Amino acid sequence: MQKIQIDQDCKFLKDIESNSTAFMGTNRGVYNLLNTIGALKLWAKGIKPSRQFKIRNVKLYFGITGNAETLLYKLETINKIIKGDL
Repeated sequence: MQKIQIDQDCKFLKDIESNSTAFMGTNRGVYNLLNTIGALKLWAKGIKPSRQFKIRNVKLYFGITGNAETLLYKLETINKIIKGDL
């Protein structure tokens, strides 16, 4: 397993640490993580999830780099860490 490099000043880590909620009491960082994983799965198949969706915004928010498949792998790994599976 590769180590995932995350920028320590990214918005995602700030949202995870804060107690702000996005949807039905879910943490804003977790909510954005789950939505972005779904959007990247569509993007990897050649489907643009929405008109405003850009890979650059995903990279900036989560503080990671790579192409769509690499980003998807990294975000799924982060999701497993948050859930406690790893």
